[in-house]
Amino acid sequence: MHILIPVVSLAWHLIWNLRVNRVITNPEMNLNKDNVHNRWLKMVNAALTKDRILTDETRFRPLSFKKQLVLDTWSGLLMDEDSLPDDWIHEKGVLVGIRPKKNTIGIG
Repeated sequence: MHILIPVVSLAWHLIWNLRVNRVITNPEMNLNKDNVHNRWLKMVNAALTKDRILTDETRFRPLSFKKQLVLDTWSGLLMDEDSLPDDWIHEKGVLVGIRPKKNTIGIG
């Protein structure tokens, strides 16, 4: 059974990664809210991209994700979704419908 990466596990991974960076790697690092937002957005978009790639039955059979499962999972979460075709799996530039923040100084 294939399970798409839940958003909660992505959030925990980001929190863990930020904490490791702040506590172990760079104790004087100040976490900027906008940069954390952008880093979160990058992780979610990477998960979307991975899910889209893993629908390729030719390359990943029998481990490929069902195309309809990916379409249903991400439905309602995509940027400009109304302008996308019903089967947007192989469309370039499909992103989660959250805009990045302008301030990118520091981490992220």
